[in-house]
Amino acid sequence: MNAKFNIGDTVYRGTYERHEKWVTCPDCLGSTHIKVVLGDGTEIEIECGGCDPGGYQPSTGIIRQYDYESIARKFVVTGVKVTTIDVNYELDNFGSGSYYTGDDGNVFATREEAIAKAGEDRIKYEDEENKRLMAKTKNHKSWAWNATYHRTCIKRFKDALEYHNKKIKISEAKAKDVRS
Repeated sequence: MNAKFNIGDTVYRGTYERHEKWVTCPDCLGSTHIKVVLGDGTEIEIECGGCDPGGYQPSTGIIRQYDYESIARKFVVTGVKVTTIDVNYELDNFGSGSYYTGDDGNVFATREEAIAKAGEDRIKYEDEENKRLMAKTKNHKSWAWNATYHRTCIKRFKDALEYHNKKIKISEAKAKDVRS
């Protein structure tokens, strides 16, 4: 293999940056709740799992997404490593304090070529990232599971409330008997 660039050549390496943005949740359309129809036809409203940030925080109605920008960074070749498989370049942009490398497929003579390659890489990454972001917080749990879980919790808390109300009435009655 022959190197396309020599030590001291100015080259461009394409990459992309992502910028955070917030968009309306596609599941609840910003309302933070969704309606679920149970098997018996009963409709209940539960908190949206699509925009649920996790923990004890309520659903937000918005989800994080990213905009991506293809860019080309200018470097100077400071080293060339040629093997039977490929060519790797040591790159320095003099000032960032970072060390970069690039192979023949990622280092270009012009800014335009580097941006074109970065655009291809960006599109692949952006598609995969958006698939992950648009998924439910717990993909293995269905909306029906969420509804059943919350109904079970409500029933358990109602039973506990009824039990403790009975205990209060008994305690108040006993307290009155002691005072008499």
